[in-house]
Amino acid sequence: MLRGEMMNYQKTSTWDKMVHAPFKKIVKFDLICMGIGAVIGMGIGAFIVTNF
Repeated sequence: MLRGEMMNYQKTSTWDKMVHAPFKKIVKFDLICMGIGAVIGMGIGAFIVTNF
């Protein structure tokens, strides 16, 4: 019982942080993650093309 309540509390607190975080910061973080993902994806693609 108590453990379930704790998990619910943690979920709401992280959700609150996500919602109340400045929107620009989230967008910036998103763009950085997407940029890193694109770079890694291109690297893997180039690796596959050159090696197979």
